[in-house]
Amino acid sequence: MFADGHILHACLLQCGQVLPDPAWHIPLSHHDYHEMILVMDGAVVVGSRGGRIRAGAGSVLIYPAGVEHEEWSDAGHPLHSLFFCFACPGMEKMSISVIQDARGIIGEIGARMYADRHSSSPAARIQRDAFLQAILAEFLRNLGGEDQPMVGQVRQHVRDHIAGRLTLDGLAGVCGLSKFHFLRQYRIATGRTPMEDVRAMRAEYARELVMSTRLPLKEIALRTGLGDEYSLSRVFRRLFDTPPGRYRRNRPGR
Repeated sequence: MFADGHILHACLLQCGQVLPDPAWHIPLSHHDYHEMILVMDGAVVVGSRGGRIRAGAGSVLIYPAGVEHEEWSDAGHPLHSLFFCFACPGMEKMSISVIQDARGIIGEIGARMYADRHSSSPAARIQRDAFLQAILAEFLRNLGGEDQPMVGQVRQHVRDHIAGRLTLDGLAGVCGLSKFHFLRQYRIATGRTPMEDVRAMRAEYARELVMSTRLPLKEIALRTGLGDEYSLSRVFRRLFDTPPGRYRRNRPGR
């Protein structure tokens, strides 16, 4: 799992490919293993409770175990993909995530794994699991999206105005994009919506202030754009499993 930036041991179970077929479709389903999709060419449309995502060539998707999803090939751009089924403890808490393999590393390693899929020697199995670990590390690195200029620009704007009112329209304006195009591109780049990113950044800044200052919780809520102490406490309980006052009392050195 990607817990606090760390990947626990991942084990490849099987891999395969989807060849171009405009009528290709997988009905709504879920499975007890995690699945990674590498879009080599064409595009796939994925439906889930979070809506629909269209991912084109160079996209990498991860479906955690137990998450329902439905897939279609883009009829105008038939999908060609590699898929990898794997086990990775704790990853069940993730939602469907999408990144763009901008450096081509995942596609290159994935192609090697697929080409070697029939080799059954112990050394080959160890190597495939090591390749999977490397792919997941690259996926995690890209999931943050900080290397992409649009994401970095938006996040800097959020940092500069974190105490103020931040809206989807306003963030789209920072990039000079329409709201819907911005939302789609940001989600592809980071795996979450811009406003989800804003909430995460506010929570992390609040945690930093709780841990490193003696500011009253009411003041921290104002400085981080969370509004009031009640909202601050709600965020802490949801993300860190403890109220901010207790979090502060339990900090190291006290």
